[in-house]
Amino acid sequence: MAVHYLFRRRRPTALGLAALAATVAATVATTTLLWPEHHNAAPHQPRVDVADVSGRATACLATDTATATKSAEVTRIWNAMQAAGPGTSKNVQQLIEPATTSAQAQPYLAGLISQRCDLIVTVGPTFAQAIRQLAEASPATRFTAVDSALATAPANITLVTADQAAAVVQQQVQGLKRESSSHH
Repeated sequence: MAVHYLFRRRRPTALGLAALAATVAATVATTTLLWPEHHNAAPHQPRVDVADVSGRATACLATDTATATKSAEVTRIWNAMQAAGPGTSKNVQQLIEPATTSAQAQPYLAGLISQRCDLIVTVGPTFAQAIRQLAEASPATRFTAVDSALATAPANITLVTADQAAAVVQQQVQGLKRESSSHH
């Protein structure tokens, strides 16, 4: 009778079937997650819309930290440049550096010229003194010197006072066009 008891067939119970189903599901999930191809798949990349801004005209604002700190004019000019730039396919950028002399400012301005800024706006005497020599060497680049203390300037430098600067610069940025041969 003991042998008969050992070989007696049992019917599967609901609990046994649930345990079997859970084991199968866990095995499938683990295999799917640990399968080598799963990790090699590229993650979902957000769509990136790239705009080619290289052919756009560029206006650059340059000043020293002392002028930027004490003058609200730098902020007004920057806001005017930003308002004129994006909707008209113009690039605008700002450069505020710790230069205290025109000799220190000159390399920064030369960098803006090499970056193909079509219009370079300087605020304060430090950067304005530096553009004098650069303007003569770069006649295709337009410059605007705000509160520069310059009495005279080459033809490609526009001298403006602080009270007219934002309006003048905004008009200059709006009218800016990239000339293909201007920086070659």
